[in-house]
Amino acid sequence: MEKLAIEGGKPVNTEPFPPWPSFSEKTFKMIIEPLKTSKLNYWTGEYGKKFEKELAKWHKAKYCVSTVNEYGAFHLALVSLGIGAGDEVICPSYTYFPPIFAILNTGALPVFADTDYTHTLDPKDIENKITERTKAIIVVHLYGVVADMEPVIQIAKKYNLYVIEDCTECFGGIYKGKKTGTIGDIGCFNLCHTKHLVTGGEGGAIITNNEKIYLDCFSMRDYGFDTSKGLDMLIMEKEYLYIHNKIGFNYRPTEIQAIIGLCELERMDSWNLHRRRKNAEFLIESLKDHPLILYVPYDSEERKNSFWWAPFVIKIGKLKVPLKQFILAMEAEGVPVYGSLWPELYKEKVLLEKTGRGKVNLPSEPRKGSIDYSKVECKTAKWLSERTISFFTHPVYEISHMEKYTEAFNKVAKFYLK
Repeated sequence: MEKLAIEGGKPVNTEPFPPWPSFSEKTFKMIIEPLKTSKLNYWTGEYGKKFEKELAKWHKAKYCVSTVNEYGAFHLALVSLGIGAGDEVICPSYTYFPPIFAILNTGALPVFADTDYTHTLDPKDIENKITERTKAIIVVHLYGVVADMEPVIQIAKKYNLYVIEDCTECFGGIYKGKKTGTIGDIGCFNLCHTKHLVTGGEGGAIITNNEKIYLDCFSMRDYGFDTSKGLDMLIMEKEYLYIHNKIGFNYRPTEIQAIIGLCELERMDSWNLHRRRKNAEFLIESLKDHPLILYVPYDSEERKNSFWWAPFVIKIGKLKVPLKQFILAMEAEGVPVYGSLWPELYKEKVLLEKTGRGKVNLPSEPRKGSIDYSKVECKTAKWLSERTISFFTHPVYEISHMEKYTEAFNKVAKFYLK
C-alpha cells in the first residue's frame, strides 16, 4: 500500500491550486477610473447604481440594494421588515454567524431549527419553533446547495411570516425555475473575496420584488433619509435642509466595489457558474459510488445547485481514524479541503452568556423571559458536521485539479478504510 504523505510518503500533488478570487483584465482596467476622476462614492459615481440595476436584472427581480458588506445586507433586511425588540427569527444553527448577529442587533432573538441531510433548513422542524413572537424565517442555501423552498413558503403563509433567503454561498442557484434570492420576500448576498460574485474584499446586496421593502432598505442604508422626497441624495440635499425621518446606518458600497461586481457579473454564467458546476459534476461522478461516501450534493429536477463548495457526507463508521485526521491526510497530499462550517451556532459565547456591548446585555433582553441556548440542540446539524468533507470548486480550477482531488481521496481512503 502506498505510503501517505502525512506519514512521509510522496504527495499526490506538489503544485499549489490557483488562488481565488481571480479578476478579469477588464476589472483591472476599469477600477482606475474612479481613482482618476475622484468619483469614489455611491452618490458621486455612476457604477453603484448600474451594478444594482444589472444585479436585479440578472436575477429577474425588480429591485436591488447593494451594501458595503454582507452584514449590512442582513441588518437592513431585518429592519425593513420591522423586526425588533422581543421578536424571534427562526434560522438554522448550521450557518455563518453574520445573520445571527444582525438579528441580535435589531433586538430580536434567533431561534435555531435543525437541518436535513442536504445541509439546509429542515421544514419539518420549523413549525416546532414557531411562537407568537416569530416574525420571520431565514433559509440558508449552505455550500451552494439549494434548500427546499416550497414547504418553507407554505409555512410562512400559514403563520404570516416573512422569508429571508441567505444566498451567501448560493449565488445563481435555481429552484423550480427561479433563482435563489427571488423566492422569499428578500434575498441577502455576501459578495466578499471568497464567494461566487466578488466585489473586492467585502460586499453585499439585497434582492426583492417588494417596493416597500426596497425603499426601506434604500433609505436605511443611507442614514434613514426620507425616500418620499426623492431617491437622489445629492439633489435632495440641495432642495431640503432636513431629510431624515428614521435612524439609519451607513452601509453604502464604494464605486470600486461596484465596478468589480459589474465586471465579474458579466462572466458569471459563461465562466464562473459553468466551471463550478463542471468541477462539482466531475467530483460527484467520480466519488458517488465510493464505499466511504454516504451522500453527494446532487442536482434534481427542482433544484440546481451553484456549488460554492461541494460537501460530501462520509460513512465515518468505516474509518479507522476520526474524520479530522482523514482531512489532514488529504491536505498533506497537496489538495485544499475543508470539513464543515459552524453547525451549532447556539454554542457561541455571546448567546450562552447573553453578553452584548459594554455593560449592556443582548439587545433582545428588554422582554420578560428569554431563550436558554445551553438547552438548544440541533442533532442533524451536529451529525452532519461530524461527517462532512468539502471540496472547493472555484472556476479557476481545471478538471486536472478535480482529478487530483479524487486521486488523493482514493489514496487516503484506501489507507484508512476498516
